[in-house]
Amino acid sequence: METQQIIVHRYQSVKVNKCDIQFQIIESLPTNSPLTERVKVEAFQGYSNAHNLGEYFRLRGTTNWKDGKQLTGLFRTEIPYIFYGDQKSIKGKSLILFKFENNRERLTVYCYPLGYYPNQIVLHELIQSLR
Repeated sequence: METQQIIVHRYQSVKVNKCDIQFQIIESLPTNSPLTERVKVEAFQGYSNAHNLGEYFRLRGTTNWKDGKQLTGLFRTEIPYIFYGDQKSIKGKSLILFKFENNRERLTVYCYPLGYYPNQIVLHELIQSLR
């Protein structure tokens, strides 16, 4: 996987609520980004059959969170502050990696190209590389 195909987003927490943390992008939003300038990580409420899931990643809508898209669940890895998820599209699902830093004050999101979702061995290697 060529690194120039990976879109990296760096966020800073701006609001911490009881069940969610809101993040604002630090730099300008990358070109062709599937994400928004403001995102939210919210607690998993148990409304789906997902397993190994503690939180959801939500994009902000034009004017509010209600209109935003719940993009993916944050699936746990063996590393406490690193999670993975996927973005589903007509080209298949695409990998998204999440790395929290400084007690969840910062969040880095790595979006892989549409249709790229590796096998478990490669996924494990990508997660390990974020340590």
